[in-house]
Amino acid sequence: MASGLFFSPQKLLHLTPLITATSSLTYAHDENFYLSNFLYPAHQPLSNQILPSYFSRMFNTGVWIVIGTHAVNIGSAIATLVSLKNQTGGGSGILNSQAGKWYTAGLILSIAHFAFVPFVAYPVRDIVEDRSEGKSTGGLKRWLDVHRVRVLLVDLPCWMCFLAAALVV
Repeated sequence: MASGLFFSPQKLLHLTPLITATSSLTYAHDENFYLSNFLYPAHQPLSNQILPSYFSRMFNTGVWIVIGTHAVNIGSAIATLVSLKNQTGGGSGILNSQAGKWYTAGLILSIAHFAFVPFVAYPVRDIVEDRSEGKSTGGLKRWLDVHRVRVLLVDLPCWMCFLAAALVV
């Protein structure tokens, strides 16, 4: 077993960014799926009433899931790049390799997820604090709009980069 026939820690390390990116993308899909139900016109009167409490609980838990998956994503991508650098004898050759390029792109995109924080901070605050005084679905719509753009521009391409990296490493 120590030979890597059944288990290779290095292969697991190389797959970890893909696994955590998959987890992050799945969570993002679930957020969109479940939260968009609050925006249906027939649900809006009740949604506006319960959304601040519901979203506060969901967000306070979910933010740690997002931070955790991206922290593991970033850390494992860096560790994989270091591992690949050691395998190739160091130098900048790893960044010229196919796997190195894909892991680097995925790493940058994973970090870029947090560039959207300023765009979601105010809608989150508005929903949680019910600043709209009973019309919190407006804040949720703004949050979901940014969320969907972030998923398409950053999270999905991040996952695709890590998938490509795992296939060529």
